[in-house]
Amino acid sequence: MIKKTFTITAEEGLHARPASELAKVAMKFKCDLKMYREEDMSKIFQPKSILSIMTLGASKGDVITFEAEGADEGEAMAGIEQTIMEVV
Repeated sequence: MIKKTFTITAEEGLHARPASELAKVAMKFKCDLKMYREEDMSKIFQPKSILSIMTLGASKGDVITFEAEGADEGEAMAGIEQTIMEVV
């Protein structure tokens, strides 16, 4: 399992366009993916679902953790990291 934490830096937060980009990237991989806010790890969201990402409601300054587990977890986390750096 790979786990990485990111801080949302975009003024608009994780709104529709970056959520869509993130979901597109996440759907390319077969491994299990999860995301959650660092301060509330009891609520787990699915990065392969734009609706789930939007439900997270991440704003500027929020700390979001992603977990990847499975055969292509390394590639998946690299894709998520690149997408987060580019659009959020």
